[in-house]
Amino acid sequence: MSKIIYYNGHITPLDPTCPQAEAIVADDGRITAIGSNEEILLDFARADVRKVDLMGGYAYPGLVDSHMHLSNLGQKLRQLDLTHCQSKEEMLFAIRQRAETIKPGEWILGMGWDENKIQGRVPSLAELDAVASNHPVFLSRICFHAYLVNSRAYQLAGVGPDQPDPENGAYGRDETGKLNGWVYENAANPFYDAQPEPDYAEKKESIRQAMKMALSCGLTGVHTEDLRYIGSVRDMIRICRELIEEGVLLRTHQLIYYPFLTELDELKIRAGQGDEWFRIGALKMFADGAIGGRTALLSEPYADDPGNCGIAIHEQAELLYLTAQAADRGMPVAVHAIGDEAADRVIQAMQAYPIDPDKGSRLRHRLIHGQFLRADLVEMLRRMEVAIDIQPRFVASDFPWVLERVGEERTAYAYAWKALLQAGIRCAGGSDAPIEPLHPLLGIHAAVTRRRPDDPPSHPGYLPGQKLAPLEALLLFTEGSAYAAGEEHERGTLSVGKYADLSVYDRDLLTIDPDELLQAQTMFTIVSGKVAYQA
Repeated sequence: MSKIIYYNGHITPLDPTCPQAEAIVADDGRITAIGSNEEILLDFARADVRKVDLMGGYAYPGLVDSHMHLSNLGQKLRQLDLTHCQSKEEMLFAIRQRAETIKPGEWILGMGWDENKIQGRVPSLAELDAVASNHPVFLSRICFHAYLVNSRAYQLAGVGPDQPDPENGAYGRDETGKLNGWVYENAANPFYDAQPEPDYAEKKESIRQAMKMALSCGLTGVHTEDLRYIGSVRDMIRICRELIEEGVLLRTHQLIYYPFLTELDELKIRAGQGDEWFRIGALKMFADGAIGGRTALLSEPYADDPGNCGIAIHEQAELLYLTAQAADRGMPVAVHAIGDEAADRVIQAMQAYPIDPDKGSRLRHRLIHGQFLRADLVEMLRRMEVAIDIQPRFVASDFPWVLERVGEERTAYAYAWKALLQAGIRCAGGSDAPIEPLHPLLGIHAAVTRRRPDDPPSHPGYLPGQKLAPLEALLLFTEGSAYAAGEEHERGTLSVGKYADLSVYDRDLLTIDPDELLQAQTMFTIVSGKVAYQA
């Protein structure tokens, strides 16, 4: 029984040929008919056809997160979650508790701390040593571009007091030159290398938990980059295949972290290859770090740190080389670029090596984040076939402190999502989970209100001229994500012939008061015509 009728819903297909509907027919994972309850039930209801009552829910084309990390999200669910810590005492209490429950010598791993939310300061090296003297401590900042470690971690990582800074990274030091517990960018690599390698079962369980969370949020698919954690393309494909066979029905579009390009060649896998559940995407690289740790690469120094313009993770020559290597394989690049100088360098590389459609790929270059795009950069992007992966929820997390980082002049083009859309640039919506919460409705809320969930409704929003209309925000996670993956012919709208992927919520995302988005609940997540999640 492959044919299923979903009826009694308020369906918004986002297809101009069918503005509204009540019922939909799925057969072998694709939409075969859409219309009113009366016509669909009259034409297709038979004894051998299954019917599912949507119970008046509001259904949209399956929402897809265009930029997140399944593996890191799964790890966060298993590690110390420091996201909500508002003082160093809360952080130290959590670390002390973990130290009391694990064996001596085991690593204490945590993530999510943000010094901008912490009253006073984060724990010092001495304080970390005091609460976990028998354990190495490694705590990732919310952005994963800065870290806190203790003395035991330094020892196991082989980082001594005279250790020189690595290329594209730095070890924090106090005014006397001593290591102070802060680690930036590539300087974290020895600490990752010193940690025990998780086995296959642990890796799979991390991905499983993250996939199930995504489905519970109404997401029918994600664009993710997990090879830095999984460690091999083979294992990543195997994990996703096994989880689908076990009924965890989430579509994954996997970006390939650049060191794994060789393995991709060995497996004779090309960009765009895969099936409806798992597909190989663009080559992932980093052009810079993050604003919070002052490692995003700016063309002018930080307003609150004169002389510092950030860090280039890949210098321009390397960016060009890697982009050329990808282009030679018909593979686009997806490059993390937050600062305006980083974005400038990435755009130059993409212009130098455009995607050749004759090499068989429908994929496009992708600029990830793009939080500071000057007018001249927007003009260049407008003339390119490129997708920008934006994370609207960053507005809720980064303002108002980001204004102190960059100064008044640069706020004119900060997080300027509306300006990008008005310029005709295709944008896709994501969360960057676990850096931000995964739920897409939090991203839509931030895009529409330009404020935090705990701000009063009277708050005008940060840079309110950049607010999006509810439909514009929804399109980021539907048509936008489909375009970024080169799959607009398969999803993004509820149209006959496309995937039968629906996100069903308990209220109308397009007409409710924006703050009601924070209370909306997922009723069903339907993927390939099957109920993958039901509340």
